Amino acid sequence: MILPPEGSNTENRAMMYMIMAIMFLFFGFFLIIPGIFVGLGLIIPALCLIVLGIVFVAMRYRVLRRYAKDVMALRKEASVKIRCRYCGSLNPDKAERCISCGATL
Repeated sequence: MILPPEGSNTENRAMMYMIMAIMFLFFGFFLIIPGIFVGLGLIIPALCLIVLGIVFVAMRYRVLRRYAKDVMALRKEASVKIRCRYCGSLNPDKAERCISCGATL
């Protein structure tokens, strides 16, 4: 899996989703134990918290998966282009001269 660069918006959202998921799962499983003895009064909120935790895990997976697809598309697009040996800029495949410095490719 390709992870986003540190400090990016995608990583911040993914980290927020993971923290929320851990929090909801912790409190959900924490309430299940007394809910067994008390009854449905605690089991239903505990199950709701567990479901919310699972939803946040799925949201994190979706954010990171979409980022990985975007990176793969950019890598594929960059591989079709020719890199200038002088300035390093990417040029179209059929270009004879660099669009940045004008050197022959």
